Amino acid sequence: MKKAVLLTVAAVVVLIVAAGGAWWALAGDGEKTERGTCGTATWELSAEDEDGGVEVTFEVQSAAPGETWQVLIEQDGAEVYSGSRQTDEDAELDVDVTVSDKDGSSFTATAAPENGEACTASLDR
Repeated sequence: MKKAVLLTVAAVVVLIVAAGGAWWALAGDGEKTERGTCGTATWELSAEDEDGGVEVTFEVQSAAPGETWQVLIEQDGAEVYSGSRQTDEDAELDVDVTVSDKDGSSFTATAAPENGEACTASLDR
């Protein structure tokens, strides 16, 4: 009887470990993130698989709300976003753009404030 209980427990443990590994593999969302600092700001650049494309997110945490930044995002050297953004009440700015994964896997984002040091971030998927 003890042997049967031990075998059942061992089988359940193996099943749980296998299911957990499969869940972990399936739950992976294909996201890669890089972080860094520049001057008094910090940045985060991420790329995540999204419905047949790639969602690229560039976030900058600045020192003050209401700052205007010029932002450029490139995919393998080709511009995919260019414009100005203002930091919100928490001194953050956020740019999201969805691109084709067929156009490349290297991303560069640059944010330059009106006065101060530009932030440049790079990410290779």
